[in-house]
Amino acid sequence: MTTATTNDILALEDRRWAAQINKDEAELAALLSDELRYTHSTGSVDTKTSYMASILDNVVDYQTAERTDTEASVLGSTAVVGGKAIIGVEARGRQLELKVAYTVVWIERDGAWQLLTWQSTPLAA
Repeated sequence: MTTATTNDILALEDRRWAAQINKDEAELAALLSDELRYTHSTGSVDTKTSYMASILDNVVDYQTAERTDTEASVLGSTAVVGGKAIIGVEARGRQLELKVAYTVVWIERDGAWQLLTWQSTPLAA
């Protein structure tokens, strides 16, 4: 097991957001766990396969992500990140600005950290 700091985990978050925005298939494949459960603010849920396909096929086009109030905790081979975000995205032909609170779980396996879970909730207007 590798020892990670909160700064390491936050750097992984930066890499993941960049990969989503840039549609970097190789980076997403490396950063997302095969067991990924990605729960969107709408309540819909994606697996790694369906999530990557939605990004690479432009069903969901992440354009910007402004994150605030971000905190990370590392607990052995598990890390939890929480915060708020304003996400600029085009989804199914509609331009959206999503304001959410989110929680992310990262796990370390065989020396590599991967995103296991994303859960977001819309913030009140």
